[in-house]
Amino acid sequence: MIDLLHILPDIPPLFLEPGESMAELLQIQDFAGRLQEEDRHRAAFLLEEATGILAAAGIPKDNIHPLVKERSAGVARDILGLEREGTYDAIVLGRHGMSAVDEFLMGSVTHKVLQHTRGLPLCVVHGKIESRKLLVPINSSPNSKRVMDQVAWFLAETGPMEVTILHVVAPLIVREMPLMWTGLAELESTIEQRVVDDAEDMLSQAKTYLMETDVPGFAIKTRLETRAPGVARTILKEAREGGYGSIMIGRRGISRTERFLFGSVSNKIVQQARDMAVWVVC
Repeated sequence: MIDLLHILPDIPPLFLEPGESMAELLQIQDFAGRLQEEDRHRAAFLLEEATGILAAAGIPKDNIHPLVKERSAGVARDILGLEREGTYDAIVLGRHGMSAVDEFLMGSVTHKVLQHTRGLPLCVVHGKIESRKLLVPINSSPNSKRVMDQVAWFLAETGPMEVTILHVVAPLIVREMPLMWTGLAELESTIEQRVVDDAEDMLSQAKTYLMETDVPGFAIKTRLETRAPGVARTILKEAREGGYGSIMIGRRGISRTERFLFGSVSNKIVQQARDMAVWVVC
């Protein structure tokens, strides 16, 4: 079941002014009413168009429910309110609007929903997506298990896809960990090898987990990056050069520091990905 949501724009403040005379007040009210009616017609047209796109993709029309809502607390808060009230599996938003102003406003809405959603995965779409390849960056946090759960659910819903599980070793871990202990810099190669071994084991476990959920092993690749200039930059570079249509990434780490760092990674990917769908798992 898919709910298509359109939240009506507010009445411009100009039309809420009382006017200098009764005639002017009636004129303003009449214009405001016609503006609201146009907004509703436009909403109906957009929802009908969206329904047609989904129906053409094979989704039964009976499973598509258009919703038109008056704006209440603001677009982002109204979306989050429906999240709390409904029994949804995911939220899907576009990142770009029709103009520079719309793009800025939609980006603000997306950012707010991303920061405050209470557990639903959020999909942020940019541009035209043609590839059925999925890139899944993971780290050592418990949230990566939730990411893998969502990957399994996603593949069950969408059908076969090529999946690459990626782990990027943060540069600070490899380059600065030996310096945390005075006099132990000579152990750098040993520490680095341990980090690599742990990462390879994590990738192997993630692949095994997907295979246990009936994802065929030949459709799953693993990739380890140990000499990366930055986590977000490396993920975006891999996604672009590998021709991926979707990225699924977690938002939180295992500590306040990791949560902040990994949160910034997911935010950068949402903001900078082009012609992709970015799934953020909270």
